[in-house]
Amino acid sequence: MTRIAMYGGDELRAACEILGLEESTAPRLVLVDLRCAGAAQQAATHPPAIPRILIATEEQSACFSALGTDGMAVVTSADPEAIGPFVAKLLPRPARDRTRVVTVTAARGGVGRTLCVANLVRRLADSCSVLAVDATGTGALGWWLGADPRSWSELEALASELRAEHVELVATSVGPRLSVIGGPPCLPSADTLVGTLTAARTVADIVVVDAPVLADERCRAAVAHSDRVLVLSYADPASLATLAAADVPEGAWIVGSQDRVDGAFRVLPRDERAIGERLERRGPVSGVLGRAYDELAELLSIDAT
Repeated sequence: MTRIAMYGGDELRAACEILGLEESTAPRLVLVDLRCAGAAQQAATHPPAIPRILIATEEQSACFSALGTDGMAVVTSADPEAIGPFVAKLLPRPARDRTRVVTVTAARGGVGRTLCVANLVRRLADSCSVLAVDATGTGALGWWLGADPRSWSELEALASELRAEHVELVATSVGPRLSVIGGPPCLPSADTLVGTLTAARTVADIVVVDAPVLADERCRAAVAHSDRVLVLSYADPASLATLAAADVPEGAWIVGSQDRVDGAFRVLPRDERAIGERLERRGPVSGVLGRAYDELAELLSIDAT
Protein backbone atom coordinates (compact mmCIF):
# COMPACT_ATOMS: atom_id res chain seq x y z
CA MET A 1 0.00 0.00 0.00
CA THR A 2 1.12 3.56 -0.65
CA ARG A 3 2.04 5.44 2.52
CA ILE A 4 0.32 8.82 2.84
CA ALA A 5 -0.52 11.64 5.21
CA MET A 6 -4.14 12.71 4.93
CA TYR A 7 -5.69 15.96 6.12
CA GLY A 8 -9.40 16.37 5.49
CA GLY A 9 -12.81 14.98 6.32
CA ASP A 10 -14.72 11.73 5.89
CA GLU A 11 -15.02 12.17 2.10
CA LEU A 12 -11.25 12.20 1.62
CA ARG A 13 -10.74 9.36 4.10
CA ALA A 14 -13.24 7.17 2.24
CA ALA A 15 -11.50 7.89 -1.08
CA CYS A 16 -8.12 6.92 0.39
CA GLU A 17 -9.53 3.62 1.62
CA ILE A 18 -10.92 2.81 -1.83
CA LEU A 19 -7.58 3.63 -3.46
CA GLY A 20 -5.66 1.48 -0.98
CA LEU A 21 -3.74 4.40 0.54
CA GLU A 22 -2.42 3.85 4.07
CA GLU A 23 -1.81 6.62 6.58
CA SER A 24 1.77 6.67 7.86
CA THR A 25 4.12 8.85 9.87
CA ALA A 26 6.60 8.49 6.97
CA PRO A 27 4.41 9.34 3.99
CA ARG A 28 5.40 9.32 0.33
CA LEU A 29 2.43 11.52 -0.53
CA VAL A 30 0.39 14.17 1.30
CA LEU A 31 -3.32 14.67 0.56
CA VAL A 32 -4.90 17.91 1.75
CA ASP A 33 -8.54 18.99 1.51
CA LEU A 34 -8.24 22.77 1.54
CA ARG A 35 -11.98 23.03 1.99
CA CYS A 36 -11.55 21.77 5.58
CA ALA A 37 -10.50 24.30 8.18
CA GLY A 38 -6.98 23.80 9.49
CA ALA A 39 -5.98 21.13 6.95
CA ALA A 40 -3.39 23.32 5.21
CA GLN A 41 -1.70 24.26 8.48
CA GLN A 42 -1.46 20.63 9.56
CA ALA A 43 0.00 19.56 6.21
CA ALA A 44 2.65 22.29 6.41
CA THR A 45 4.55 20.22 8.98
CA HIS A 46 5.71 17.85 6.21
CA PRO A 47 8.83 18.62 4.14
CA PRO A 48 8.01 20.47 0.90
CA ALA A 49 9.80 17.77 -1.12
CA ILE A 50 6.95 15.30 -0.46
CA PRO A 51 4.42 15.50 -3.36
CA ARG A 52 0.98 16.91 -2.58
CA ILE A 53 -2.53 16.36 -3.87
CA LEU A 54 -4.75 19.28 -2.98
CA ILE A 55 -8.55 19.19 -3.04
CA ALA A 56 -9.67 22.75 -3.63
CA THR A 57 -12.59 24.90 -4.66
CA GLU A 58 -12.83 26.08 -8.27
CA GLU A 59 -11.46 29.48 -7.26
CA GLN A 60 -8.55 28.00 -5.33
CA SER A 61 -7.80 25.63 -8.19
CA ALA A 62 -7.52 28.51 -10.65
CA CYS A 63 -5.00 30.24 -8.39
CA PHE A 64 -2.79 27.14 -8.07
CA SER A 65 -2.97 26.50 -11.83
CA ALA A 66 -1.68 30.02 -12.46
CA LEU A 67 1.29 29.37 -10.17
CA GLY A 68 2.24 26.14 -11.97
CA THR A 69 3.65 24.53 -8.82
CA ASP A 70 5.82 21.43 -9.36
CA GLY A 71 5.27 18.27 -7.32
CA MET A 72 1.67 19.19 -6.68
CA ALA A 73 -1.70 18.24 -8.18
CA VAL A 74 -4.92 20.17 -7.66
CA VAL A 75 -8.36 18.59 -8.03
CA THR A 76 -11.81 19.94 -7.27
CA SER A 77 -13.27 16.68 -5.94
CA ALA A 78 -12.29 14.14 -3.31
CA ASP A 79 -13.74 11.28 -5.39
CA PRO A 80 -11.37 8.34 -6.01
CA GLU A 81 -11.78 8.90 -9.77
CA ALA A 82 -10.33 12.39 -9.41
CA ILE A 83 -7.52 11.55 -7.01
CA GLY A 84 -6.40 8.15 -8.39
CA PRO A 85 -4.68 9.32 -11.60
CA PHE A 86 -2.56 11.84 -9.70
CA VAL A 87 -1.42 9.23 -7.18
CA ALA A 88 0.02 7.33 -10.17
CA LYS A 89 1.54 10.46 -11.70
CA LEU A 90 3.17 11.81 -8.56
CA LEU A 91 4.50 8.41 -7.49
CA PRO A 92 5.82 6.74 -10.66
CA ARG A 93 6.45 3.03 -10.32
CA PRO A 94 10.09 1.91 -10.42
CA ALA A 95 11.23 0.32 -13.67
CA ARG A 96 11.31 -3.18 -12.19
CA ASP A 97 7.59 -2.88 -11.40
CA ARG A 98 6.47 -1.49 -14.74
CA THR A 99 3.37 -3.03 -16.23
CA ARG A 100 3.99 -5.10 -19.36
CA VAL A 101 0.96 -7.44 -19.41
CA VAL A 102 -2.59 -6.27 -18.61
CA THR A 103 -5.49 -8.69 -18.31
CA VAL A 104 -9.04 -7.37 -18.65
CA THR A 105 -11.72 -9.70 -17.31
CA ALA A 106 -15.07 -9.72 -15.52
CA ALA A 107 -17.05 -11.76 -13.02
CA ARG A 108 -19.66 -12.45 -15.71
CA GLY A 109 -20.06 -11.87 -19.43
CA GLY A 110 -21.74 -9.03 -21.29
CA VAL A 111 -20.22 -6.13 -19.36
CA GLY A 112 -18.43 -4.43 -22.28
CA ARG A 113 -15.04 -6.04 -21.68
CA THR A 114 -14.06 -6.56 -25.33
CA LEU A 115 -15.17 -3.07 -26.33
CA CYS A 116 -13.06 -1.71 -23.49
CA VAL A 117 -9.99 -3.69 -24.59
CA ALA A 118 -10.38 -2.57 -28.21
CA ASN A 119 -10.51 1.06 -27.18
CA LEU A 120 -7.66 0.81 -24.69
CA VAL A 121 -5.25 -0.80 -27.15
CA ARG A 122 -6.02 1.78 -29.86
CA ARG A 123 -5.27 4.58 -27.45
CA LEU A 124 -2.15 2.95 -26.00
CA ALA A 125 -0.79 2.42 -29.52
CA ASP A 126 -0.56 6.19 -29.93
CA SER A 127 2.50 6.16 -27.69
CA CYS A 128 3.91 2.61 -27.62
CA SER A 129 3.82 -0.77 -29.36
CA VAL A 130 0.84 -2.88 -28.29
CA LEU A 131 -0.16 -6.52 -28.76
CA ALA A 132 -3.85 -7.26 -28.15
CA VAL A 133 -4.58 -10.88 -27.20
CA ASP A 134 -8.07 -12.34 -27.64
CA ALA A 135 -8.26 -15.25 -25.20
CA THR A 136 -12.04 -15.66 -25.53
CA GLY A 137 -12.14 -17.67 -28.77
CA THR A 138 -15.00 -15.50 -30.09
CA GLY A 139 -13.10 -13.29 -32.54
CA ALA A 140 -14.95 -10.26 -31.17
CA LEU A 141 -11.77 -8.32 -30.39
CA GLY A 142 -10.53 -8.73 -33.94
CA TRP A 143 -13.92 -7.58 -35.23
CA TRP A 144 -13.81 -4.37 -33.17
CA LEU A 145 -10.27 -3.73 -34.38
CA GLY A 146 -11.21 -4.34 -38.01
CA ALA A 147 -8.84 -7.31 -38.28
CA ASP A 148 -9.11 -11.03 -38.98
CA PRO A 149 -6.67 -12.72 -36.56
CA ARG A 150 -5.32 -16.16 -37.30
CA SER A 151 -6.69 -19.05 -35.27
CA TRP A 152 -5.18 -20.14 -31.98
CA SER A 153 -4.77 -23.59 -33.54
CA GLU A 154 -1.60 -22.34 -35.26
CA LEU A 155 0.10 -21.96 -31.87
CA GLU A 156 -1.25 -24.98 -30.00
CA ALA A 157 1.41 -27.38 -31.27
CA LEU A 158 4.11 -24.99 -30.01
CA ALA A 159 2.71 -24.42 -26.52
CA SER A 160 5.76 -25.75 -24.71
CA GLU A 161 8.33 -23.91 -26.83
CA LEU A 162 6.68 -20.67 -27.93
CA ARG A 163 9.16 -17.91 -28.75
CA ALA A 164 8.88 -14.29 -29.81
CA GLU A 165 9.25 -15.13 -33.49
CA HIS A 166 6.25 -17.47 -33.33
CA VAL A 167 4.09 -14.73 -31.82
CA GLU A 168 5.28 -12.20 -34.40
CA LEU A 169 4.53 -14.68 -37.19
CA VAL A 170 0.88 -15.21 -36.28
CA ALA A 171 0.10 -11.68 -35.06
CA THR A 172 -2.17 -9.66 -37.39
CA SER A 173 -1.30 -6.01 -37.88
CA VAL A 174 -4.00 -3.45 -37.09
CA GLY A 175 -1.86 -0.32 -37.37
CA PRO A 176 1.75 0.90 -37.16
CA ARG A 177 2.11 -0.01 -33.47
CA LEU A 178 -0.84 -2.33 -32.88
CA SER A 179 -1.27 -6.04 -33.60
CA VAL A 180 -3.78 -8.63 -32.49
CA ILE A 181 -3.40 -12.34 -31.88
CA GLY A 182 -6.00 -15.06 -31.32
CA GLY A 183 -8.89 -15.79 -33.60
CA PRO A 184 -11.81 -18.24 -33.74
CA PRO A 185 -13.03 -20.91 -33.89
CA CYS A 186 -11.22 -22.24 -30.83
CA LEU A 187 -10.10 -21.09 -27.41
CA PRO A 188 -6.41 -21.26 -26.54
CA SER A 189 -5.35 -23.80 -23.95
CA ALA A 190 -4.09 -22.32 -20.71
CA ASP A 191 -0.55 -23.49 -21.55
CA THR A 192 -0.63 -21.87 -24.99
CA LEU A 193 -1.93 -18.62 -23.55
CA VAL A 194 0.80 -18.53 -20.92
CA GLY A 195 3.47 -19.28 -23.51
CA THR A 196 2.10 -16.53 -25.73
CA LEU A 197 2.12 -13.94 -22.94
CA THR A 198 5.64 -14.90 -21.88
CA ALA A 199 6.97 -14.54 -25.42
CA ALA A 200 4.91 -11.42 -26.11
CA ARG A 201 6.75 -9.46 -23.41
CA THR A 202 9.68 -9.15 -25.81
CA VAL A 203 7.49 -8.37 -28.82
CA ALA A 204 5.57 -5.30 -27.62
CA ASP A 205 5.87 -2.58 -24.99
CA ILE A 206 2.52 -3.58 -23.53
CA VAL A 207 0.30 -6.65 -23.97
CA VAL A 208 -3.44 -6.38 -23.27
CA VAL A 209 -5.47 -9.58 -22.85
CA ASP A 210 -9.21 -9.80 -23.48
CA ALA A 211 -9.77 -12.69 -21.07
CA PRO A 212 -12.79 -14.88 -20.29
CA VAL A 213 -14.55 -14.50 -16.95
CA LEU A 214 -12.61 -14.84 -13.68
CA ALA A 215 -13.73 -18.45 -13.12
CA ASP A 216 -12.24 -19.66 -16.42
CA GLU A 217 -8.89 -21.47 -16.25
CA ARG A 218 -7.50 -19.33 -19.09
CA CYS A 219 -8.30 -16.19 -17.17
CA ARG A 220 -6.63 -17.56 -14.05
CA ALA A 221 -3.55 -18.44 -16.10
CA ALA A 222 -3.43 -14.97 -17.67
CA VAL A 223 -3.88 -13.27 -14.29
CA ALA A 224 -0.98 -15.26 -12.84
CA HIS A 225 1.28 -13.91 -15.60
CA SER A 226 0.01 -10.32 -15.63
CA ASP A 227 1.30 -7.17 -14.01
CA ARG A 228 -2.09 -5.47 -13.88
CA VAL A 229 -5.65 -6.83 -13.83
CA LEU A 230 -8.85 -4.93 -14.62
CA VAL A 231 -12.19 -6.44 -13.57
CA LEU A 232 -15.33 -4.95 -15.16
CA SER A 233 -18.72 -5.25 -13.49
CA TYR A 234 -22.24 -3.91 -13.79
CA ALA A 235 -23.88 -2.50 -10.65
CA ASP A 236 -27.06 -4.60 -10.72
CA PRO A 237 -27.61 -6.98 -7.76
CA ALA A 238 -26.87 -10.15 -9.76
CA SER A 239 -23.58 -8.76 -11.07
CA LEU A 240 -22.50 -7.52 -7.66
CA ALA A 241 -23.32 -10.90 -6.11
CA THR A 242 -21.27 -12.64 -8.78
CA LEU A 243 -18.39 -10.22 -8.24
CA ALA A 244 -18.52 -10.71 -4.47
CA ALA A 245 -18.35 -14.50 -4.88
CA ALA A 246 -15.55 -14.39 -7.48
CA ASP A 247 -11.86 -14.84 -6.78
CA VAL A 248 -10.86 -11.24 -7.55
CA PRO A 249 -7.05 -10.89 -7.76
CA GLU A 250 -5.44 -8.80 -5.05
CA GLY A 251 -4.73 -5.28 -6.31
CA ALA A 252 -7.09 -5.56 -9.28
CA TRP A 253 -8.63 -2.36 -10.61
CA ILE A 254 -12.40 -2.74 -10.33
CA VAL A 255 -14.05 -0.85 -13.18
CA GLY A 256 -17.76 -0.06 -12.95
CA SER A 257 -19.49 -0.49 -16.32
CA GLN A 258 -22.31 2.01 -16.98
CA ASP A 259 -22.69 2.78 -13.28
CA ARG A 260 -20.68 3.19 -10.08
CA VAL A 261 -19.70 0.02 -8.25
CA ASP A 262 -18.63 0.23 -4.60
CA GLY A 263 -14.86 0.20 -4.42
CA ALA A 264 -14.47 0.88 -8.16
CA PHE A 265 -11.24 2.50 -9.29
CA ARG A 266 -12.89 3.94 -12.41
CA VAL A 267 -16.40 4.10 -13.91
CA LEU A 268 -17.21 3.70 -17.61
CA PRO A 269 -20.39 5.72 -18.27
CA ARG A 270 -23.32 4.57 -20.37
CA ASP A 271 -23.11 6.06 -23.87
CA GLU A 272 -25.13 4.01 -26.38
CA ARG A 273 -25.02 6.75 -28.98
CA ALA A 274 -21.22 6.75 -29.11
CA ILE A 275 -21.15 2.95 -29.39
CA GLY A 276 -23.82 2.96 -32.08
CA GLU A 277 -21.79 5.40 -34.15
CA ARG A 278 -18.88 2.96 -34.19
CA LEU A 279 -20.70 -0.28 -34.92
CA GLU A 280 -20.21 0.24 -38.65
CA ARG A 281 -16.82 1.94 -38.79
CA ARG A 282 -15.40 0.18 -35.72
CA GLY A 283 -13.06 3.02 -34.80
CA PRO A 284 -12.32 4.41 -31.33
CA VAL A 285 -15.43 5.29 -29.34
CA SER A 286 -15.86 9.02 -28.67
CA GLY A 287 -18.25 10.96 -26.38
CA VAL A 288 -18.26 10.62 -22.61
CA LEU A 289 -17.40 6.92 -22.85
CA GLY A 290 -14.47 7.75 -25.10
CA ARG A 291 -13.16 10.24 -22.58
CA ALA A 292 -13.40 7.58 -19.86
CA TYR A 293 -11.38 5.21 -22.06
CA ASP A 294 -8.84 8.02 -22.60
CA GLU A 295 -8.36 8.41 -18.84
CA LEU A 296 -8.07 4.68 -18.22
CA ALA A 297 -5.56 4.28 -21.07
CA GLU A 298 -3.53 7.15 -19.64
CA LEU A 299 -3.34 5.39 -16.28
CA LEU A 300 -2.17 2.17 -17.93
CA SER A 301 0.39 4.13 -19.92
CA ILE A 302 1.74 5.63 -16.70
CA ASP A 303 1.74 2.16 -15.14
CA ALA A 304 3.83 0.87 -18.05
CA THR A 305 6.61 3.46 -17.73
